[in-house]
Amino acid sequence: MKLLVLPPHRDVTCVPDAPEGWCVVDVARTFCQRVLAPETLSRAVQARERSAATPQTMRELLLLRAARVLLKRGGADAHRPLRALGAVLTALSGPPSGVRLRLDDIELEGGTTQRVVDVLRNVQQAAPFDEDLARASDFLSSAERVRLWLERDLQLPAAVKLAGACPASVPLEVAGPFASAHRAVLCTLPAFQRASFPEDVAPLRWRVESLDVDAREPLTWCPEGARPPADGGPWAGHVALRALLEPELLVASGCLTVVVGFCAVDEDGVLGVDGVRVPLEALAGSVERLRSAGVRVVAEWWVGAPSVDEPAHERTLELLGQRPLFDWVSGVRRFHWTRGRTGEDFAGVPVSFLPSPEGWELARTVPFEAPGTVPRDRLPELMGSLAGRLLQRAPLSPGRVAWASLHPPRPLSFAGDRLRLDGDCALVQLPATLDGVAKLSWYAANLRTGGVLAVDARLVPMIAGAEHPVKAAELFATLPESQRDKVEATLVDRGILERVQA
Repeated sequence: MKLLVLPPHRDVTCVPDAPEGWCVVDVARTFCQRVLAPETLSRAVQARERSAATPQTMRELLLLRAARVLLKRGGADAHRPLRALGAVLTALSGPPSGVRLRLDDIELEGGTTQRVVDVLRNVQQAAPFDEDLARASDFLSSAERVRLWLERDLQLPAAVKLAGACPASVPLEVAGPFASAHRAVLCTLPAFQRASFPEDVAPLRWRVESLDVDAREPLTWCPEGARPPADGGPWAGHVALRALLEPELLVASGCLTVVVGFCAVDEDGVLGVDGVRVPLEALAGSVERLRSAGVRVVAEWWVGAPSVDEPAHERTLELLGQRPLFDWVSGVRRFHWTRGRTGEDFAGVPVSFLPSPEGWELARTVPFEAPGTVPRDRLPELMGSLAGRLLQRAPLSPGRVAWASLHPPRPLSFAGDRLRLDGDCALVQLPATLDGVAKLSWYAANLRTGGVLAVDARLVPMIAGAEHPVKAAELFATLPESQRDKVEATLVDRGILERVQA
């Protein structure tokens, strides 16, 4: 039996077709399904309840309980399980774990997956997925051959542990896009020194599937840089912005959803992440033709591109509000100059490249400078501001995962004569405050916005009473009339209640 092993941490909403003669062992997906299981969540909650009340343990307990509420709530929102998973991963990867997990990312305690020495130090530390790696390792000894599949550097900590657990008697291979690009460095790692790095391995064909194994999409997913399936059939995935100018080709190829990146919008055009500017009217016409053919266009806003200053970002936000060019702007991400990218200019502006930080042998990107670019230390605040204002218009994606791109988010309700508990908000009681002070406390946590609000215990029955739409006068009937408008405005503004039509 030949095993194709997919280590954590990757997009677990994609599953590969097993190559002929191989059996897939998807440790990443198994890990995420395990931590969302009711019994696992209950044990994690009980462990925090027994722990000393500290700011860390109380925040982890808040996230775990909120996730459990949302998972029980169910409903038609396909993004809710992903938001719950993101909260659980954050809660489970606090100290003493050596990794900090998000739905679509991983950070090393005191290091980076782009630096070998940090990865090797990290594998000596505990990680939330160690239990799943141990279970997968039990299969390795009876395998005819083991092939570790690496899409990104995010999988390195788990992959090194798996390679170390593979018996010397079992042939070991390391393959995948990341392995191919960084073979020269990876083969020097002790765990990979005996491994082969085959060059004739065909790319995997990915299918989109929710964390519920019964909910698979009948299409192929094309990650960044991948080509649509040569044998036809429905597909979705990433394309360059300029590809939208040929809508007939996309439709004829079987495309159902495209994900495009853009950097800025002005009255003349839209700037793609490759530095190519697409005329505004031509793009709008193409997107309309795609819509009429049933193709959905999802956009990611790459913030901080060369020569795109802060006023240009503000103007982009303004124009997107006036004229929705895309079906959904799923979120913002930091612009990066990918390692290996050719050219020395962006949209005609010269770009100066800087050395990577010392020791970053596996750097994904190249630092750069260009006139008019938003300063690097200003980017986090700008991105947070833009994301927050986009979120006031429509939900953002819970992460850069395929399942979220294929399923339109639940529309936000901004008007109505009734109030209802926000579908992504959970009321949670903690045995101490978030500062660790021993005192029974109530909080409302919205896993879509990330907002957390301490709630007066007298308001808890009222908020809980809004599980179904109710008029404000009825909901707040026990409050003094002078306080009702202020309480209502606060709870709506903080994402606890939403206004809906009867």
